[in-house]
Amino acid sequence: MQLRNPFRFFVELMQQPVWIPVWVFYLMVINLASVGFWHEPLAKLIFVTFMISAMLMMSLYSRFGFEKILGLGHIFWVPLLIYIIVRLPSFDALFRIYLIVLSISIAISLVFDIADIWKYFTNRKNT
Repeated sequence: MQLRNPFRFFVELMQQPVWIPVWVFYLMVINLASVGFWHEPLAKLIFVTFMISAMLMMSLYSRFGFEKILGLGHIFWVPLLIYIIVRLPSFDALFRIYLIVLSISIAISLVFDIADIWKYFTNRKNT
């Protein structure tokens, strides 16, 4: 099996309907904004989870191409989201606002991911 160059992901991303690259860019920015709260251990966890997810997604892209299975790249966002929600009351002001915006963003992304993964495996089963 021939693996794809993971940098081609961004080329194919830009060929999608405009809202998709905008959404992906937004998710990158909101996750990388964790660096602004680096003194918080949770911010470090958010950053590391984002980097691991990005590497997983690039691995999936290399193997499968720009397919709906790429949603599996966000699998680590599920426990991260639960952890953020549980810990949310213990944070103050700006970091809490950031965590709320991030949580909403991750939750929306996971809804898209679950739908995409479901479609991917349903379509594979039917062919």
